[in-house]
Amino acid sequence: MNTTAMVGTMNGDDPYSYQAQLESFRRSDQARETLVYEILRQYEELKLAYQEKCNDFENEKQARRFWQNECNASKNELAAVRQTMDGSPFVLALIDGDGVIFQDMLLNAGRDGGSDAAHRLQKEIRAHILKQYENAGHWSIMVQIYANLEGLAWKLASVGIIKSPQDLQEFARSFSLNQPLFSFIDVGSGKERADHKIKEMLRLFISNHSCKHIIFGGCHDNGYLPNLDPWKHDSKISSRITLLESTPAQLGFTNLNFNTVRFDSVFRSDPLPEKPTMIPSILPTMMSSTTSPSFSTVSPKQTPVYATANLAPRPALQALAGLKSPTPPVESTWATVGKAGAVDKKNISIAPAKAAPRKYILLNAYDQRLDQPLAKADRVSVDNLHQRIQKQKVCNDFHLTGKCDTAYCPYSHGPKLTAMETLALRHKARGRSCPKWSDCRDIDCYYGHCCPNDDCHYQECYFKDLHNIDKTPKIKMFEDGSLEIIGAA
Repeated sequence: MNTTAMVGTMNGDDPYSYQAQLESFRRSDQARETLVYEILRQYEELKLAYQEKCNDFENEKQARRFWQNECNASKNELAAVRQTMDGSPFVLALIDGDGVIFQDMLLNAGRDGGSDAAHRLQKEIRAHILKQYENAGHWSIMVQIYANLEGLAWKLASVGIIKSPQDLQEFARSFSLNQPLFSFIDVGSGKERADHKIKEMLRLFISNHSCKHIIFGGCHDNGYLPNLDPWKHDSKISSRITLLESTPAQLGFTNLNFNTVRFDSVFRSDPLPEKPTMIPSILPTMMSSTTSPSFSTVSPKQTPVYATANLAPRPALQALAGLKSPTPPVESTWATVGKAGAVDKKNISIAPAKAAPRKYILLNAYDQRLDQPLAKADRVSVDNLHQRIQKQKVCNDFHLTGKCDTAYCPYSHGPKLTAMETLALRHKARGRSCPKWSDCRDIDCYYGHCCPNDDCHYQECYFKDLHNIDKTPKIKMFEDGSLEIIGAA
């Protein structure tokens, strides 16, 4: 600016005054200050965001390290599980022992039969598994048999497969001891008890990867179908199940299309025989005229007529047909006493000795044993016996027959029961069926031989196979084997 202009400005000739310039400077300073504040604010925001990102990154880094460690641990655990699975694989056989029955010769052999059955079953299962898996040579074999041991024992004894119910206990014990992973398990009485056990074991082991294969022995009972049906379309599961067929499988099991196997060297291929139908022989219509007075002659009118179907006569009726007169007992008279030699110095009664009542059992026209009626025991004696049994069970043999041949009997022999308590015990023993059922001819047998109820439909009744027998007594069989027709003229 030249000197003239400057002087003019200082003299007030310039349109912009100092005030205007100062205001311009203030606005400029404020804009600058606002800009600086905005820059600082944004810087703080960026700094905070950066810190958050750094923290997130650190967290992610820590999380990644944690999950990496977890992944490594899981891999190690999975490897250990796989190694364990491969190191302890096993095959499981679940068998309903109430329907899958061992061969008669094995059961009849008792203790030796149990060990032989376990050996045979282990051999059969091993052979079956090796046909399906190449590497199954080292797999363990576990067998679980569930049954109502007491009920099965009585059934087997009743059809003559075993001699007494105790034989099955010996068989089961020996079976379990022969192989370390074999168990014969008593589930007690009740229709669904074995079913429930087997179903739960199946549910538990079907998802167990160490269990490579399951052999299922329950094809006789359609109640198991709902537990197997869900897997018939799952090839991974169904290929691990084999159905054990003893008796012919029910139709529902054949429709599952599972693999099946039979172990005929171990189990029966046919059901247990039912109690043989007691078809009677015709009672003899003629008796010898020399028949002993103690036996009645059967008249033709009193003889029931039955279809014999060319069957051999039953033992008691055969005995009646060939009955001979027993030699009458010699009366004790002075003459006979003199013949016997010197008379004892004791007083001798000349009255005829009263003969002791002869023991006998009752048979019906079908040669089936019936139970003689028992008097009713009074309530006090029944309660006394019950209280005593609560403390310790009493020995039936000792108190009802007068002797016990068991070397170490676990039951009470004393003190002796009263007559009425003995009657109450006899009623209690009568409630259990004899192993030989109506074929029993033991005079002293205290078990029941027919159902005490006339119209019984109870499915768990011990006498359910004897509900339809004729309960009309026709024959007395005495202790010496002699017979007497009841009601004959």
